[in-house]
Amino acid sequence: MVNENNMKGITKFVATKVVGTADGSAPPFFRIAELHFPSLEALQASASSTSAQEVVAHAVSISSGGKPLVLIAEEETTNF
Repeated sequence: MVNENNMKGITKFVATKVVGTADGSAPPFFRIAELHFPSLEALQASASSTSAQEVVAHAVSISSGGKPLVLIAEEETTNF
């Protein structure tokens, strides 16, 4: 459901399936969704839209491990 039409201003979407942990224990999460925006203001503007709220409601409805945890971060990248 995440795309540029229902998440205005989004620049990148990464969907990750967690397959394990370093110590072999069960991972605390099954999936990680990263939604990238050019600024916090762009994220806030997108999140206030009806279409983005529908995306979040869908994520909550399909989450089998409880309510999704939402974190907001600023990324710092180094390429080698």
